[in-house]
Amino acid sequence: MRSFTAVGEKAIGTKGFYLFGALTLIMTILKLTVITDWSWWRVSLPIVIFVGFNTLYILVGFIYLSLVNIREGPPEDETAFPENHHRNPHDWISLLFFALFADNLVRWWEGAEGSYWFWLLSGQIEAVLIFALLSVADLFLYWSRIGPTLDGSE
Repeated sequence: MRSFTAVGEKAIGTKGFYLFGALTLIMTILKLTVITDWSWWRVSLPIVIFVGFNTLYILVGFIYLSLVNIREGPPEDETAFPENHHRNPHDWISLLFFALFADNLVRWWEGAEGSYWFWLLSGQIEAVLIFALLSVADLFLYWSRIGPTLDGSE
């Protein structure tokens, strides 16, 4: 089996994990220095968003690839997929929806009353459900755009 990594390049990207881990560390320092009055749910939100989104990404991808018939392409076409993979914006939009879902879930869990800025961050159960559904739907669109590339029909 061929590897898609170039010389000196990591097989697994860890930039996102380090970024969200650093945000969690900064929020922990702010909480421990009593600058803010956040709950520990709020402090751990960045790393929960990262882990939760990647879990949802894998789960939706597994469900999509299980339901869709993708024929096996010739081995020489394997290198074409990683080059075009970064042009699909649905994963970033879905990450934004998941972040809004997680933030609203924490606000709902904490019993937040009223809107903080606008309805998107209100903590209402309707906002929680809408952003969860939007995140899953957009991830499904993401995988449905990758499917033809894997199939070789694009």
